Amino acid sequence: MEISLVNCNNIDEGSMIITPNKLNIRYGINGTGKSTITKAIELKINDPHKLIELKPFKLIDSNSELEPQVSIPDSINSVLVFNEEYLNKFLYKEDELIANSYEIFIKTQEFTASMEEIERLLSEVKKVFDENQDLEQIIIDFESLSKSFSTTQSGLSKSSALYKGLKEGNKQEHIPAHLIGYSKLIKDRSCTSWLDWQIKGEQFLEIAEDDCPYCTSSTVEKKEMIKAVTKVYDKNVIKNFGIIIHALENLGDYFSSSAKETLKSITEKKSGLEKGEEDFIVEIKKQIDNLLSKLKSLKSISPSSFAEDENVIDKLKSLVINIALFDRLKSSKTTLIVDSLNSSLNIILEKVGLLQGGINRQKILVQKLIERHKTRINSFLENAGYKYQVELINQVDDYKLLLKHVDSNKMLKGGRQHLSFGEKNAFALVLFMYEALSRKPDLIILDDPISSFDKNKKYAIMHMLFRNDSNACLKCKTVLMLTHDLDPVIDTVKILKEFSGISESKFIYSKDGKLLEKSITKNDLLTFSQICKKVIFSDADEIIKLIYLRRHHEVIDDLGNEYQVLSNLFHKRSFSDLRDTRKEIGNDMMNAEDFESGVESIKKDIPDFLYDHSLSKILDESFLKDLFESAPNYYSKLNVFRLIYDDNLHELSSVLRKFINESYHIENELICQLDPNDYEVVPQFIIEECEKYIDEKFPN
Repeated sequence: MEISLVNCNNIDEGSMIITPNKLNIRYGINGTGKSTITKAIELKINDPHKLIELKPFKLIDSNSELEPQVSIPDSINSVLVFNEEYLNKFLYKEDELIANSYEIFIKTQEFTASMEEIERLLSEVKKVFDENQDLEQIIIDFESLSKSFSTTQSGLSKSSALYKGLKEGNKQEHIPAHLIGYSKLIKDRSCTSWLDWQIKGEQFLEIAEDDCPYCTSSTVEKKEMIKAVTKVYDKNVIKNFGIIIHALENLGDYFSSSAKETLKSITEKKSGLEKGEEDFIVEIKKQIDNLLSKLKSLKSISPSSFAEDENVIDKLKSLVINIALFDRLKSSKTTLIVDSLNSSLNIILEKVGLLQGGINRQKILVQKLIERHKTRINSFLENAGYKYQVELINQVDDYKLLLKHVDSNKMLKGGRQHLSFGEKNAFALVLFMYEALSRKPDLIILDDPISSFDKNKKYAIMHMLFRNDSNACLKCKTVLMLTHDLDPVIDTVKILKEFSGISESKFIYSKDGKLLEKSITKNDLLTFSQICKKVIFSDADEIIKLIYLRRHHEVIDDLGNEYQVLSNLFHKRSFSDLRDTRKEIGNDMMNAEDFESGVESIKKDIPDFLYDHSLSKILDESFLKDLFESAPNYYSKLNVFRLIYDDNLHELSSVLRKFINESYHIENELICQLDPNDYEVVPQFIIEECEKYIDEKFPN
């Protein structure tokens, strides 16, 4: 599968070929454009219109109409990316380690199939609710009425809407004689709006003095009556009363005839509530609440309704509604609904064996999933040397991945405040793997995932990500790993046989804005001693060979006569000034016998070697300039450049000087590396900086 980029940040053009269902490692030095590649692919799939954000500054400054372009195979329609943004967005929530623990760890295909089978067996109850569309509204109205009937241990709550609405009797039905002229308005359903209007208008009544502020007619004899309305009628009381009447009207058909008549008489009374009437209302509330609880349990019945080790028969029988216990609600309509629900439960009870078996299997499956995930994550943490463990816990029909320290049984909130930077990254990678297994994206991108870890932790992470069963890790998934760390390349290509056939590695580099890639095989990963020998026996210029021969003796720690001759040569010493670093300063002249012995040893590798001839070349800056320009790769150029400026390195910029000095020695620390003669491991900008100094030193 080919992925190509054009005009994306520092990449003018370039492409990569990745292999489906493999770990595709792309190793490249910093500045190659690895993060740009990640962002370009992610935007192309998820937010194509945002690709403009990758437009290079040189095109922006020149007002060029050229825009970023990204081409990906049609088979890639989804991508999941691990980078710092992922860590900040999805991980270490306040009350858990990762968002959507249920979706990631529990909701497997097997679990979903188990849930669907149980849901099918419970479908008879769902069917009753589907066929009775008004059941949902009944539950809402019953809840509203129950809230207005709020009670305390001593009876009806004095703060409840019902008590406030009826404590002084039904004033909408029994209007005082002096306000009888307002009957139509007071009895109307919009009475509260009219009362609100009445209150707001009173302030204008005083301003208008004896004239009505609404019609300007005289109010001399009516002013007190107008004011009396708001003294007798409290809009909040009327509002509470209206809620009750509305609920009772909606639910009238669900009350028994006697209860309906009794409620009607209570709500139409002129005087306030009596104790017996309060007790009657309290009993109605109890029955409403009990019926509500039954209806809600049946409406939401699901596999999670059955607690662990709970007997399914007992649970189902507890949901059967005994209408005899609801005498205040025993109407023909209530009885019809109750009979339908009870009938559906009876149908399920006939299949209780299947249901019990299905629920038991599901509970066992969940426990296995929890134990499996927990064991694997905790094993990784132990192998990596982290003193933390995880628990996957069911919290109110939801599963959360929680963290604890090995020295404590207490669960920690989130993890952000407890984990170090490295620990967060390690956790993030493992949790990312589980999310990838859950979401199954077409492409998984790991943007420099393990370069900050030591070797032991790198091994533990790579083992966790790619060396378990393919259904429990990222093995055989299409994965693109972009890294500037050579260790995973060495492990997967040269050392670990387990990665054979499931991974491939390539070196990516940028040259003049073009992104290029080159395959890495086992034979491309060499010790530096092997690299030196390879150059020595090549057709490279003699001076290049001598440079590598000296490096070879440094690597094997052989500072004998051969090394001493080469050291003198590259320090540009004549025969009269030869030194021997094995001797004390002040008495360190190299004797002729040792010198001749060293020269003879060099001739075994480079037969035509003559010290004075090679020295004349090194002293000839014009020759070195030509050798720099003709060098076949950046690494050779860098070594020749060092010869040119060896005595004047202080003249170079600090960045260039540091890079030259470090790259002169850094390879000795690696057991294996890519041959710098075959792979451009030196950044192009370093060579461009060298070329500037060459141009200054050798002006045309």
